[in-house]
Amino acid sequence: MRFWFASTPILLLSAILIIANWIAQPQSTLRPKVFVIGLSKTGTTSIGDALALLGYKRLGWKDIRSRHLVHTWANGDYGALVDQTRFYDAFEDLPWPRMFREMAELYPDSRFILSLRRDEQVWLESMRRHVGRGAWQPYACFYGAMEVEGNEATVLSAYRNHTTDVREFFADKLERYAEMNIDDGDQNWEILCSIAECPQGRIPAVPFPKSNTATHWNHNVLVDLLHWMWSWTITRLEEWSAASYYQDGWQSTNALLSACWSVIDVVEQACSELYFKLVVRQQAPLEVR
Repeated sequence: MRFWFASTPILLLSAILIIANWIAQPQSTLRPKVFVIGLSKTGTTSIGDALALLGYKRLGWKDIRSRHLVHTWANGDYGALVDQTRFYDAFEDLPWPRMFREMAELYPDSRFILSLRRDEQVWLESMRRHVGRGAWQPYACFYGAMEVEGNEATVLSAYRNHTTDVREFFADKLERYAEMNIDDGDQNWEILCSIAECPQGRIPAVPFPKSNTATHWNHNVLVDLLHWMWSWTITRLEEWSAASYYQDGWQSTNALLSACWSVIDVVEQACSELYFKLVVRQQAPLEVR
């Protein structure tokens, strides 16, 4: 009897993981993939929301998962990123903007959208606010600095160089590529529908999403404090775990980190799959113009 009570939690956890793993299997009906490869604060979330409205199973920024993927990418480990592509048909936010070459080769039928801002100074100010919410080591990998203040020229250079690199790569692949200025509002539906699959091949009759703006971050003092504490805690944990895993940490610790990530991965994939099937697929069809 004592053994039964001791083993019950293990049996329940095993059953949950088996069911979650069954639910989390990748679909066989995913569309040709769409990658939004603009840098932060260029409207990537808005475009991802638009793709979700079109019924795409989309992987946007998920705090813990995306931070993990950024660190694996920064350490030259692309396996976790490639594995994620089996489960979704639309992708945006970091680190995908720096994976366009690999994804274009891996998926010959994939399409790419470079999101931009109409004015690079507007983008720089938006980045100043965004990065100012908390230091994060990987910012240096994408923008050459961990903060914008005092590094404006470096950050702007990263933006310009990324735009140049993307345009040069797709110069002979224009049928797979489009550019989108998020400041153009509803005009972006026409561009998106030239890349993605829109209902009946026509433009949806709804406003183009405008997400993750400065107003979305304006909360009361208590909410802001709680958000800061959460971000600080997650940031320190991710930096510690990445340093341990990729810089010769203890073998036992790394084995535990790997096991924990495997469990988180399966459970989150299962939740994502259930959400897509029960919510996204059941939403009413978009009206078209």
